[in-house]
Amino acid sequence: MFLGEVIKMDKLNNKVAIIGGGLTGLVAASELQKKGYKNVTIFEKEERLGGKLHTIYYNGRSYELGAIFGLPSQIYLKSLMKELHIKTDGPKLSRINYDSNGHKIMPIPKVALGDFLKELDRLPKVLAHYPSLDDIFIHDIEVSLMLPFSEWCDLHNFNVLKTIYIQYFTIFGLGDINEVPALYVLRILNDKNLMSFMELPEFLTWKDGVSSLIKYLIEEIKDIRFGQKVTNIFLSKNENLWVQTPFETLEFDQIIITAPLEQYDHLSIMGEGMMEHLSVIKYQSFNVYAIIGKNVPRGCGCILENLYNYKNGHMILWDSRWDVSNGEEMIIVYAYSPLNNSKESNFEIIKKDLLKLGVCNPRLYQAKLWHHCPYVDTRELQDGFYNKMAAIQGKNNIFFAGEIMSTLSMNNCICYAKHLIKRYF
Repeated sequence: MFLGEVIKMDKLNNKVAIIGGGLTGLVAASELQKKGYKNVTIFEKEERLGGKLHTIYYNGRSYELGAIFGLPSQIYLKSLMKELHIKTDGPKLSRINYDSNGHKIMPIPKVALGDFLKELDRLPKVLAHYPSLDDIFIHDIEVSLMLPFSEWCDLHNFNVLKTIYIQYFTIFGLGDINEVPALYVLRILNDKNLMSFMELPEFLTWKDGVSSLIKYLIEEIKDIRFGQKVTNIFLSKNENLWVQTPFETLEFDQIIITAPLEQYDHLSIMGEGMMEHLSVIKYQSFNVYAIIGKNVPRGCGCILENLYNYKNGHMILWDSRWDVSNGEEMIIVYAYSPLNNSKESNFEIIKKDLLKLGVCNPRLYQAKLWHHCPYVDTRELQDGFYNKMAAIQGKNNIFFAGEIMSTLSMNNCICYAKHLIKRYF
């Protein structure tokens, strides 16, 4: 046996811990096992896997409390589906825009349609000047991408597109374009993804919900520790890594953290200054409500006037998902968390919105508060946030693969996980 083969065999015997059982963690574990790694362990603090891939059931039908669908333009998601033999057999979704009283409205005024088409045609040409957007690992960010997205639009005279991005970015709880830097908006919703929305394609949905992806990934992964929150990571005297949970302490050669990084910023192994560095990461507070009622509106609808900060707490999107019209049924409602000075509870605000739309006797069935879509602001980007992350990637054999590294979307998570394993393992 050649020396290179011996080194490879030794490497494949390494024990690898993955902290976080969301899509990124599961794909990373699957990729490691495909490469021949024999000892891969996932630690998941919850009793379920999937993170924001969170499907629930009511009357035998699937409903989504997290991610809703994929886009035809998302090639890594489609490739994973093909690999796992998953078909798009779910409900067809098409969104209609409304005012708060349930009246249909146009997304943009007719007088602005000509300008919009010109801006849409110009968008790919402008994005071609930003090569960093095509890099899987974020680095060498162009200065203007560090600006809030609304300012970036002003820089390029994208006046109508700015409004459209509110409707396709802010609507899914991804944040306020006056605050979130253009880097994140354009990595999540690039020109191809935007066109997928505009062309009203067959969105990728699944009869058994988005959790179908998790179901098939789990079948390939041998060692998953549910309900095991990692409380500490430390080095032994021989410089191997130890992972501690309330139940056990295990030794590993390498660790991949896919869970939110600020959960581990206090650990001494992360190095001096990491607490301060990771504390600058910001999140969106986005609520999803599963509600039972009668006379629920059909299909998927967006209330455009609620897509602004001062309307936080109000319903911005609903999805009744299945065409059911016999008595009570479920509707999924999405809203940012209310402003701190709100005197009403989260659900009371939503209930009033639903009553205005004609829903009878709305009652809460389940709810989920997501702190998601992590980002850092303009100042932190200018201060070299991602250069600092690149400098510590792999230090002490610890690797970072959370959403702050990949940016949010199923496609981006899959892409980042695959390329992390390819580059470092």
